[in-house]
Amino acid sequence: MSGTLSRAQRCAAFAEMAIRAFEGLEDWYDEHPDASFGEIEAQARRVRRGLMGEGLGLLINGRDEGFQLEAPRCPKCGQAMRFEGYRSWGVSGLEGDTRLMRAYYTCRHCSGVTFFPPGSEAEAAEGSLE
Repeated sequence: MSGTLSRAQRCAAFAEMAIRAFEGLEDWYDEHPDASFGEIEAQARRVRRGLMGEGLGLLINGRDEGFQLEAPRCPKCGQAMRFEGYRSWGVSGLEGDTRLMRAYYTCRHCSGVTFFPPGSEAEAAEGSLE
């Protein structure tokens, strides 16, 4: 995905993802009609993890991919940095895995100076794991 979406667009996209996830669970159950409750629950957890990973990506990428109208300044030389496009990286969490997209900037004057906003490093979740 590239570009921001309104809250309504993000909600609609998530609703479509949830419907696809539930339909996938329905299809699995059709193929495993004798599955125990525990087996159905295990499959539902796998489906939920995929849905949550997709949903988290939609929530984060759909709000802000880090592009700035005014180019950030190089922390080394102070010159305006050049927008080089978007880069993605994978993030794994307790609730799911996703790919985050962020604007990527380089300094044409300073070799190796880059800027990858916002939150280029994953932060550990605080609080309860439940």
